[in-house]
Amino acid sequence: MSGQLRALKNRIRGVENTQKITKAMEMVAASKLKRFQKLRDQTAPYTQTLEGILNRILATDIPLQHPLLETREERETALLVITSDTGLCGSYNQMLIEEAKRFLKSRPKAPLLIGVGKNGINALSRAGHAWHQAFTDTKTAQLESVITQTGSLVETLFMNRKVDAVYVVYSHFTGKSVYRATTEKLLPFHLETSGNKTNEASSPYIMEPNRESLFSRLVPLVFAAKTRLIFMEALISEQMARMNAMYQATENAKELIDTLVLLRNKVRQAAITKELIEIVSGSQALKN
Repeated sequence: MSGQLRALKNRIRGVENTQKITKAMEMVAASKLKRFQKLRDQTAPYTQTLEGILNRILATDIPLQHPLLETREERETALLVITSDTGLCGSYNQMLIEEAKRFLKSRPKAPLLIGVGKNGINALSRAGHAWHQAFTDTKTAQLESVITQTGSLVETLFMNRKVDAVYVVYSHFTGKSVYRATTEKLLPFHLETSGNKTNEASSPYIMEPNRESLFSRLVPLVFAAKTRLIFMEALISEQMARMNAMYQATENAKELIDTLVLLRNKVRQAAITKELIEIVSGSQALKN
């Protein structure tokens, strides 16, 4: 009986230590989530301002062309897969891996693969897929560099005509703790124009240099800003998933501790009852 009690106490202590770790990881994920949300909130006004200027330039009948907007027949494609380097985030990575596999199966020719995050890279490598370039073990201090390198890589591949389209698989954060695996066409870059030609005609801008020069310089800036927002949404979704997973693990540990404490008390009570029965029985035997 004492051996069983000792084993239960050790197990309770072990679960309590695990609970402390999961609670700490939940707090770390919450801190990172706030940081990435702040970065996204700082990026959004910049992107919106660039798009507003671009809409002003596009609010004209003069056709404007840029290599990043060129639509071609999709003979060669590239796929950017954004997952996490670490685990303990529930079904976050599996959801993205399955989305990437569905896209790969739907293509008649294998796309050029670019990976960000160890989990997706390892999973698709085990499935027999080769990588054109992979970014793993990205630290927070290296994040901006990886975003810039990735954007520059896909832009170069498209402009050099090595691929005719670039797609990205990432976790789209829709707000209110909701995120979903999404496949989105990254290139050719699509501009959503909302400019009003009537307003443009009534209050025209004086542009220096000319409209064409501004357009050619703004398109890459808007593309880079949109790419950065995609990465921010992926990072926010990852930390949201990890925070929820660690919260659930902490709650499960609490329930397991309660169950083990109840079992320990029952074993202890049984041991006490047995000792009392033995004492009473011995006393009764002596009287007889």
